[in-house]
Amino acid sequence: MKQAIFDSRSIALPFVVGLLFYTVIGSVIFLAFGKEGAHKFLNSYHTPYLDLTFKYLTHIGHGLVPVIAFGLLLLARYSWALALGISSLVMGIVVQTLKRSVFAGDHRPAVFFKDGGLPSIEGVDLMLNHSFPSGHAATGLLVCLMLAFFVKQKWVTNFLLVLALMIAFSRVYISQHFIQDTIVGGWIGFFLAYLGYVFIVHPAEMNPNSKLNKRLWPS
Repeated sequence: MKQAIFDSRSIALPFVVGLLFYTVIGSVIFLAFGKEGAHKFLNSYHTPYLDLTFKYLTHIGHGLVPVIAFGLLLLARYSWALALGISSLVMGIVVQTLKRSVFAGDHRPAVFFKDGGLPSIEGVDLMLNHSFPSGHAATGLLVCLMLAFFVKQKWVTNFLLVLALMIAFSRVYISQHFIQDTIVGGWIGFFLAYLGYVFIVHPAEMNPNSKLNKRLWPS
């Protein structure tokens, strides 16, 4: 396990730094303005270009993305598919348990701004319930970090980090979540992706004869 942690540092550390930056900035704004005030502040600047960008970018965090990625990764390496699949399954259970049980009473921004005050984005239907934590933020971080572990290229890691944070913030921008929802969701996705690498991908990488290094097709 120590070796896995050591070998993962060049990829995991940028994600930790990025998430910490996102967490600190979001927390400062939340503490300064409060829940509703922070959301209003973070939604004070909208442009047609950003509306279009975040409207579609947010879908990368949809729950179907790991399912599709799992099928495609089977063609590349079993260990990759298994790590993504198990991590995503556990993430889904954790997020949905928190959403629908522990924090079932947490409402989304639209409930707090019933009389208006939220920028309107064409084609975005605002949800009302099960706000905390953000499943899209968790999925975005998990998938992006997993892909970074698989590719192991610095520029790819940096690109995927920015993409993951943009997916998380898109949930705030389109008023589907508060900033704290995306912060916690992002950390959930990070930790589960990291565990998937440490306990599934790395052991397979260290054992060239492992059956997990094979792929579905072509063999």
